[in-house]
Amino acid sequence: MDRPRPAQAFSESQLVNVEEPLPGGLTPGRVVRVGETVRRAAGPWTPTIFALLEHLARKGFPAPRPLGLDAAGRETLSWLRGRASNYPWPPALLEISGARQAGAFVRAYHDAVADFAPPSPAVWRHGVQPPAPGEAILHGDFAPHNLVWSDAAPSGLIDFELARPGRPMEDAAFCVVRTACFRDDARTLRMGFAAPPDRRARLAAFAEGWGAAPAQLLAEAYASELAELERMVRLGAADLEPWTSFLRVGLADEVRAELRWLDANAGSLA
Repeated sequence: MDRPRPAQAFSESQLVNVEEPLPGGLTPGRVVRVGETVRRAAGPWTPTIFALLEHLARKGFPAPRPLGLDAAGRETLSWLRGRASNYPWPPALLEISGARQAGAFVRAYHDAVADFAPPSPAVWRHGVQPPAPGEAILHGDFAPHNLVWSDAAPSGLIDFELARPGRPMEDAAFCVVRTACFRDDARTLRMGFAAPPDRRARLAAFAEGWGAAPAQLLAEAYASELAELERMVRLGAADLEPWTSFLRVGLADEVRAELRWLDANAGSLA
């Protein structure tokens, strides 16, 4: 498999000591901004992810453009301008209309990636996996924390590290759990809500944007959380990153809490 080309659009000598660690993620400083680029560790998966990002660029979908490897052997990606959805969320995402836009953005991504054929062998963060019939390439972590917003609308999707083959509905279900706030009230306050959000309305709005019935998305959301928990435990136990770190910082317990919330509240949402 061809290795990514070294990035040539900047002078490394001019970028010494100007690395800005980016917020989010599990390890501080793992992803940094350098000028109008983002740098992160490369791996066997990098050529496959770069091919995906090159495809999205050709389709006009707003995602980082791959620029090759820097002198330190790190992935180099273009910087997307806008506001990341760190806590608190951008005001537009707190609105019901923001949930609708998030659902439509997941749909726009899957429309763009529908005809993407990954290189062979297709190497992902978890290993080699060719798409099965009926599968597309998922973002794998399609959630508010990976959306960039500009002018009260989503304008970019970042962090394709966990991309993998799967059913498009898996991305939508993963995203609706977090966008519609299927979790306890205390966590929604951290997102910026002044009071517990209208989760039923947010589910309906997201479903409208994605193009499915709310009841179908709700059922898929529960299945998505179960699959996410199984994948995290299995890959973490195999000492694969970032899943080992997911277990270390307690993300599996967060998913279990979301499943308990859904068990207790799914009836009121349907």
